Amino acid sequence: MPFADLPPLKVHYQQSGEGADIVLLHGFTSNLSIWMFGGVMEGLADEYRVSAVDMRGHGATNVTPADYTSDVIAEDLLRWMDHVQIESAALLGHSFGGVVATHLASLHPDRVRAIILSDAYFPGLQSLEPNMGQASVWTSLRETLLQVDTDIGPVVDFPHLFSIVGSWDDRQRKHLREQLGPIGERWLSSLVRLSGTSAGTDTFATAGLDADRIAATSVPVLALYDEHSPFEATSKFLNERLADCRQAVIPEANHLAPLENPKAIVAETKTFLSELARR
Repeated sequence: MPFADLPPLKVHYQQSGEGADIVLLHGFTSNLSIWMFGGVMEGLADEYRVSAVDMRGHGATNVTPADYTSDVIAEDLLRWMDHVQIESAALLGHSFGGVVATHLASLHPDRVRAIILSDAYFPGLQSLEPNMGQASVWTSLRETLLQVDTDIGPVVDFPHLFSIVGSWDDRQRKHLREQLGPIGERWLSSLVRLSGTSAGTDTFATAGLDADRIAATSVPVLALYDEHSPFEATSKFLNERLADCRQAVIPEANHLAPLENPKAIVAETKTFLSELARR
């Protein structure tokens, strides 16, 4: 497995294909395998050089006790791009990965050719999404965890979830692995790894990427929001406030489009980048 030695991190990444660079950024508590299981990486690599990166504390990249805000992870990504000699790239970010992509474009627009957002939720726009806990991805998780006598509550609260994860016994973890399957088991392992860090708080911090700064994004943006996305208000904000934003709906998806409808993500991304190349 390739690693970039960037103290205090050893950043794990995978690359495939040739051509202009696309960098894939997974969501919070996920890892780069989300792009490989569904085939997004393979689907893009026939036309581009595609890199998938495990962000700080995720996948095979090492855990740090703190520093998980989007501005810090954007700088992690910039250091990694310098290491692998990527001068400029299109960034495709799922969920929190889209926040990191937008933050990097805000800080270093010369290094970001374009942004593709996959159902991104922005802490800086949290006032637009007061009912985040009603999102089916959270309610489904709540129902699953009730099977092991764990109630995470109706409000999205990762610090609370992390404290619960740390208290599970072997019986509960075994039962959850059986219920969640291989992808869910990887996710469960990520929760365990991050449970002793500040990630649950840091990831939901605005970290300077407030509504005005998001609206000032200068690079072209493709905002892909799932058919059953809980973030309709965020999608509307981006469409109305960004200077160069195209939108599309990913059908039959519910916040996990890289797994639920990867072909649509690949098709929309290729169309968008092809149109940009002709400008």
